[in-house]
Amino acid sequence: MSFESGVRGVLYERWRKILRFAQDDKRQRAQNNQTADAQQFATVAPETRNLKPETFFDAEFLKKLERLRLIAKRLSWANAKGEHPSSRRGFSLEFSDYRRYQQGDDLRYVDWNIYRRLDRLLLKVFTADEEMNVYLLVDTSRSMAEGTPPKIDYAKKVAAALGYIGLKNLDRVGGAAFSSALQAPLTLGRGRKQVLSLFSFLSKLSCHGETNLRSAAHSFTNLFPHPGLVVIVSDLFDPAGWRAALEELAIKKYQLLVIHILDDQEINPKPWGDVALNDVEGRRERRLFLDVDLVRRFQQELTDYFTEIETVCSGRRIDYLRTTTQIPFDEFVLQTLRQVSSVT
Repeated sequence: MSFESGVRGVLYERWRKILRFAQDDKRQRAQNNQTADAQQFATVAPETRNLKPETFFDAEFLKKLERLRLIAKRLSWANAKGEHPSSRRGFSLEFSDYRRYQQGDDLRYVDWNIYRRLDRLLLKVFTADEEMNVYLLVDTSRSMAEGTPPKIDYAKKVAAALGYIGLKNLDRVGGAAFSSALQAPLTLGRGRKQVLSLFSFLSKLSCHGETNLRSAAHSFTNLFPHPGLVVIVSDLFDPAGWRAALEELAIKKYQLLVIHILDDQEINPKPWGDVALNDVEGRRERRLFLDVDLVRRFQQELTDYFTEIETVCSGRRIDYLRTTTQIPFDEFVLQTLRQVSSVT
């Protein structure tokens, strides 16, 4: 294989796997840092009974999260009463209108002040609040262990924050991890007990295997057939499957929020000269000379790849956000997330 054809093959695969640019000494330092980070994260108590909300966040940050809400765009799939207003009328806490009393109506909702003034029985009508299912799909393929800090640590915090917001708004929250297949499903639940179950589920996740989002999404729809808000937290290093996965979920009426997490080194390589190009999921290595021209061509391919994802999401009314682990987590959750219609 010629050098030029090898370069084209790398570029036009569009990051079939994560392509990590590093010199040998930098790779070793990154691996050491990841080991230290993993050991620090492993100190989290795995047992649900020992977990507290502060496992992931301090009390002050939790209070800030409680000001946010997840918004349901499609309320035809909502269940029992929760915190999501719909056009259906019912009894809840948000006053909507009055109507005449009919035999059998609950007398607790009669406006007795109006009755005393007008001698008419009018019933208070409230906007029905409906519950939403929130599903968290967290990418745990080997590529998610890369980066400084590791992308998986950032992804866990994003999932924990969104899950906590949903549970505080009386939604039911569940989900699963995925790499080549769906793993470790978290059964839907609500309340404080589910907060602890969610944090326990996330704290136990580790990275292994290759990415197959299409297979994972198909398995997910079988495991969780009732539509709701699906939050996918991933580096999307699966050009063969990400589009089919998103389209299948959209066709089956799931509301989607895609959080695309990358490490800055992955999208801003430097012209380092002789480098080793590692496929950490496929366990392959290719050596080449990384100069300014090759970096420029790589950046163009990456831009095209991002544009394709954005176009598909826009066409399917899928909320999409891209971030890097260098962006402070609290800034991303409290500010950037509000840019999409699923969060307010």
